[in-house]
Amino acid sequence: MQKTTARNRRFFWPLLVIALGAVALVQALAVFPPTVADLINRAWPIVLVIVGLTLLLGQAGPLGRFAPLIAMVVSAIVLGVTVVVAYSTRAATERTDNVVRVSQPLEAPVSLLRVVVRSLDTTVEISPRVPDDQTLITAEFIGSAESVVTTDFTTDSEGVATFSLEETRPSAIPALETIGRGRLRIELPLGVPIALDFTNGNGTVSLNLLGLQVARLDVIMQEGDLLLSLPRGSLERPGEVYLARGDASVFVPDDIGLAVMANGKTPRFAEGEYLFDPSSGAYLSRRFDDYDRQITLNLNIGGVIDLQ
Repeated sequence: MQKTTARNRRFFWPLLVIALGAVALVQALAVFPPTVADLINRAWPIVLVIVGLTLLLGQAGPLGRFAPLIAMVVSAIVLGVTVVVAYSTRAATERTDNVVRVSQPLEAPVSLLRVVVRSLDTTVEISPRVPDDQTLITAEFIGSAESVVTTDFTTDSEGVATFSLEETRPSAIPALETIGRGRLRIELPLGVPIALDFTNGNGTVSLNLLGLQVARLDVIMQEGDLLLSLPRGSLERPGEVYLARGDASVFVPDDIGLAVMANGKTPRFAEGEYLFDPSSGAYLSRRFDDYDRQITLNLNIGGVIDLQ
């Protein structure tokens, strides 16, 4: 047993030195991507944990023969947990090192404005523009330097304009010091029919559509809370809202009749304001048929639905 343990140690220490030397050489030659090199620079103290555990377990009787293996497994678990905690903590912090501002004028008469937004772990607010200039779309992103924000604007021959904004992170492993949340604010012009196609990864989202002429509404969110203020006009088709994990609060103007398909959930609302219609499976505003303007929403919400 002692001979086997000694032989294991004779192999382990040279292999450890060779591995460390190889990593140091590759890093010195700048072969690793900068984010991987940054992670290695931060994680090197784990070698001390491996050495310490190996020496400690080597004196633990029968476990001594497996000391190098046990030390490496335990160290890998410690390193993995530490990395996850570090990234999770930083991910909740709002960053301000990357600022992108966009001012897009509307060209020629627009019959429909398609607004396509793809954001990641971002707090988002979409609202109407103030009345001083209704020919502009403005956007401001403040967040991590790891985020790349691109925009595009096109108009077809039928007067349909498309404004798209996409947030991406080209690096699969972002640098620890730059990771964090962003904040995005978009202001849309009044008086233009709008088709909103919005997707967000994780973050609180406020869609203030009151005053906007919204024709279509499609929302997909993975995590976070949604605050949705409905417009004062009817949609061309039912609005689709999907939120995997989080609560949704829907603010309904007094002059809008609302029909809510809640996918088996019971929304919260003031007593008597909504009635369940068994034939359609929808919750309807009281005296729904008396409203001149009506909106139907298909809500697939992981948390609570609050109608206000």
